[in-house]
Amino acid sequence: MDRITKNLLEDFLKQFEIKSESEYIDFEKFCNYSVIKNEFNNEFEIEDISTGENQGIDGLAIIVNNQFVGTTQEVEDLIKEARILEVNFVFIQSKTSAKFEGSEIGNFIFSVKDFFSEKPRLKMTSKVKEKFDITQRLFKNFSLMTKGNPSCKLHYVTTGKWSDDQNLKAVIDTNINELKDLKLFNEDEVIFIPCDAQKIQKLYRKTSEEVTTEFSFDEMVTLPRISDIEEAYLGVIKFEEYKKIITDENGNIQNIFYDNVRDYLGENLVNQKMDETLKNKKFDIFAILNNGITIVADKKNSSKGKLFSISNYQVVNGCQTSHTLFNNKDLDGMNEITIPVKLIITQNEDIKSSITIATNSQTAIKEEQLVAFSDFQKNLEQYYKSFKDDNKLFYERRTGQYNTEQGVTKTKIVTIKNQIKTFASMFLDVPHLASGYYGKLYKDVKEQIFKKDHKHNPYYLSSLGIYKFEKFTRAGSIDRKYNKARYHILMLFRMANQPNKPPEFNSRSMEDY
Repeated sequence: MDRITKNLLEDFLKQFEIKSESEYIDFEKFCNYSVIKNEFNNEFEIEDISTGENQGIDGLAIIVNNQFVGTTQEVEDLIKEARILEVNFVFIQSKTSAKFEGSEIGNFIFSVKDFFSEKPRLKMTSKVKEKFDITQRLFKNFSLMTKGNPSCKLHYVTTGKWSDDQNLKAVIDTNINELKDLKLFNEDEVIFIPCDAQKIQKLYRKTSEEVTTEFSFDEMVTLPRISDIEEAYLGVIKFEEYKKIITDENGNIQNIFYDNVRDYLGENLVNQKMDETLKNKKFDIFAILNNGITIVADKKNSSKGKLFSISNYQVVNGCQTSHTLFNNKDLDGMNEITIPVKLIITQNEDIKSSITIATNSQTAIKEEQLVAFSDFQKNLEQYYKSFKDDNKLFYERRTGQYNTEQGVTKTKIVTIKNQIKTFASMFLDVPHLASGYYGKLYKDVKEQIFKKDHKHNPYYLSSLGIYKFEKFTRAGSIDRKYNKARYHILMLFRMANQPNKPPEFNSRSMEDY
């Protein structure tokens, strides 16, 4: 293994507090994380990608409607919640050797073909068997895949250099065509991706970069100077350019939306009407029917005429619009749709919160709820910062907030989604929901969490509990087989140490509890 890859591998183990087992196992985890994080910019557990000692496949992710799916229950919940299923399979095989060998590549693709057969011949680990069951459940709902058959990407990683060898390409083409012949996938999206040392290095580095985009903002005006706002613009942008803001280089929708607690609400009434407007090709009136998008960015890197480059940005209002547009991206004429957009450049957190509250007050969320949510989140972040040493965790109010910050261990970052899962498990006694589809959990507990007068300590304690459990699991002190039950264990830990029912979360006695 070359020195650069080895150095990045060591950094990865340190960032995720992973106990080194052997070079090839460490490298598998490194590759699984680097590939999936670039294919799917959302939350996932590294161990959930691993296939164990499975022959031919080292990593496997099943992504449905931009959600990582790890259990059949999550599939059932998704089927109930969504009328459409958009399915992507990502397979990974990693080798520490510096060669791309035809026999190994052939074995990898054969293993993938076998996985999709109705009666697989290769022995499966328990992890792969569960993913096989998920796949079979999805394939029984082909009627919901109205956008087309699933995609299937195969990443083959080595520490060598890919040179477009004709013999290897012949092996790949022959085997990939056999995979296409199964007629399970969109043929244009069955892709074999050779990944050499330089490419895997690039993928890993990208996981820590701040989100940046470049787009053309043709029809806009500059707003007059405003205190604490560096620049502000108002105008319309074509969907062809807006896609560059909300999608990554792989064409996947990015995790850049402020209301990432709620996520995309799917087929609610407003989204249905928006969807009908698009499907009926009423493109010319979309801009006047829609309230528009608000984007807040920390930096504008440069602008050349109408060409803008911005960094560390979020869509603070427009999650539903963005997803509905994205879901209809392949309609003829979509690229010419104009979307009302406000772009604000500021690093002032109070200004960002004010903009978020103002631009979301037209939605179903009441203004007082937004104020309470924003204030509580800021105060909770400060509460997390009050802890030191090994108990210090980092509460991430804003997606990617700590991506470029030195000295922040990845395992110590607590996202809003993770906070909801741990708090709901430990104190609301619904670990079964935390283990399933996140959208269902949020709907069930949203009225019980993040109240303005809630004490902060139960939120922090639940995060600390899951952090300690996962740390012991990574170190081998707790058997990994218990990882699936981690949210139930969190609830049982509270009950074992304090059998009484928790007091009100705004009560002074909460601290004693």
